[in-house]
Amino acid sequence: MHVSKIIDKIKFSIFSPEMIRKMSSSKILVPDTYDDDGYPIDGGLVDTKLGVVDPGLRCKTCGGRVRECPGHFGHIDLVRPVVHVEFGKQILYVLKSTCFSCHKLVLKPKMETIEEEEDAKKKKKVKTCSNCSTELPIYKLLKPTTFYRDKSIILPTELREHLAAISDEDLRELGFDPLYSRPEWMVITSLPVPPVNVRPSITLETGERSEDDLTHKLVDIIRINQKLEANINAGAPQLIIEDLWELLQYHVTTYFNNETANIPPARHRSGRPLKTLAQRLKGKEGRFRYNLSGKRVNFSARTVISPDPAISLNEIGIPERIAEELSVPIRVTEWNIEECKKYIMADKFPRAVYLIRGDGRRVKVGDEEVMKKEICLP
Repeated sequence: MHVSKIIDKIKFSIFSPEMIRKMSSSKILVPDTYDDDGYPIDGGLVDTKLGVVDPGLRCKTCGGRVRECPGHFGHIDLVRPVVHVEFGKQILYVLKSTCFSCHKLVLKPKMETIEEEEDAKKKKKVKTCSNCSTELPIYKLLKPTTFYRDKSIILPTELREHLAAISDEDLRELGFDPLYSRPEWMVITSLPVPPVNVRPSITLETGERSEDDLTHKLVDIIRINQKLEANINAGAPQLIIEDLWELLQYHVTTYFNNETANIPPARHRSGRPLKTLAQRLKGKEGRFRYNLSGKRVNFSARTVISPDPAISLNEIGIPERIAEELSVPIRVTEWNIEECKKYIMADKFPRAVYLIRGDGRRVKVGDEEVMKKEICLP
């Protein structure tokens, strides 16, 4: 029985760390791809649990081969949280709307009269939280991902703790749906790793494997993440830890968008900027405009429109190469049969491509024996 459904709406959401881990088929721990024998490393970035691109191998998650397996996500657990580069404005909006001390909505006290309001403006009255009377700081976003409270930097750990402490009711007041998009999820603790068939490796003529740009960035993220963890466990100075943390933030930022303002783009060894997630989606050659909106079809062409004094106002000139490809049906009558015969016998443009009989059968022009019989028909 065929059941048809109509989609009422589509809701976009942010993945929580729990959702990312739940949908993940493998935790990625090794910043490498293939072993010496050319087989995918377990726990590596082309682990067969994420899908397969090599013929002969089977996916360890679904058991499918190259054409059967849709691919599966993995995940990287980050030692320290980092800010998602695309959500800076939303995080700043939440910071300005809530109190960093009691984590509740900041409500402006109502002025009884216009005169009192004017006096408050003249005196430059210090703003305080209406719930706990704490003095409210000035928040700033130094693009792309650094937040300031007055003149001190807010670390991503502090930022995430504050955002997580805001109640669902307050978030609804700010326009969030807590079930689908809590603001602390905009500070990443678990990074999704796309399936292998999204970032396949290719084998060069020399026999060497060349990895995809996304895989290169994921290698950088895992290496810095491991280095940061090792330094934290070894009790390294805070300055070194902060430098590595900042480097981890840089790699995650350029992994999402390698054209982010105010930071240098990540580059290949050749000096070419890496094409990361945002670059694959946006622009004329991105997935939406190039692959989804743009459809390639046969027997169509485009050219520059220009006036031609040699043709009539009710005529249009078409380039000869296109005219030879496009065909126009002509109904044969006793008035134009001689002209139609000329088109059939011609070997260059204008000429007939095929003939349709009364019974609907097509006869290709060029089959001489068949064509002689067809032309002689009354």
